[in-house]
Amino acid sequence: MAFAPSRDFIYEVVTMKRKIVPYLLILPHALFFGTFVIFPIFKSFYMSLTEWGLFQGMIRYVGFENYQRLFDLSGFRAQYFWQAVWVTTKFVIVTVPALVILALLLALLLNAKSLKGKNFYLTTFFLPTSIAVTVTAVIWRWIFSYRTGLVNYTLQSLGLEIIPWLTSMPWAFVAIVVTTLWWTVGWSMIILLGGLKRIPDTLYDAARVDGAGVFQRFLNVTLPGLKNVMMFVCITQALASFGLFGQSQLMTAGGPGRETLPAMLYIYNEAFNVARPRMGFAAAMSVIFGAIVLSVTFFQFYLFTRERKEGMRRAAKPIT
Repeated sequence: MAFAPSRDFIYEVVTMKRKIVPYLLILPHALFFGTFVIFPIFKSFYMSLTEWGLFQGMIRYVGFENYQRLFDLSGFRAQYFWQAVWVTTKFVIVTVPALVILALLLALLLNAKSLKGKNFYLTTFFLPTSIAVTVTAVIWRWIFSYRTGLVNYTLQSLGLEIIPWLTSMPWAFVAIVVTTLWWTVGWSMIILLGGLKRIPDTLYDAARVDGAGVFQRFLNVTLPGLKNVMMFVCITQALASFGLFGQSQLMTAGGPGRETLPAMLYIYNEAFNVARPRMGFAAAMSVIFGAIVLSVTFFQFYLFTRERKEGMRRAAKPIT
């Protein structure tokens, strides 16, 4: 006698399938995310509680001793770490606003209807983002070279004094900032240009009818329309700037002295020190630096979403 499933049985099977299929679809990403993100985070924290070298093969549990050393400013390694954090912070403070402003200006230029050859300019500005950081750093190291660099050659041709761009402050810091702007501004420009395309022309037409000038339309139409896009650009650029590594390593080697040595490069040097690798100490620095970056990210998100949350609270408040 053939089995004839009941309607309730078929309904339960279909319902279970609908519940299981979404989890099966996200399973590959969950495995990838857990393997390469979640597991390394817990592994790094465990490493920060130990003392071991890269090649010794011996691991000794030391608890929070590495963290105590980092907050004991009498030790020179703690001083070097916080100095590197400050170098990175200065880089973020200078680079992120400059990147966003320059990218917004370029996006406004490319969004102008009267501009001809938009595809050429778009390709020109975006092309550097496809270059690896190693190639970018080598190119700009030659451009800022003291004897044979293009910048100093131009200054010398104009009868001006040449500048030791990569070996003196503040020029070394300026060279790294300029290199980063040239390398990454195209990515932010594309994102902002996409945001500009989504702002309806009817809003600008209405603003013109009300007598708003160019600057007033920019403040009251363009910027509010780009708020979510600006949040994305600012947060991602801040995260990228906190990861400063290749430019300093290849252009200035962290010099002069330690003036351009960022936190990521210092952590790398400590972890892979040829004489004595300090993986546990480097892991502790990574945990602290990661907490700093995460805090800054949440603070940025709070600033961008504060007005929206306050508006939702006022809308939800009952009228008395």
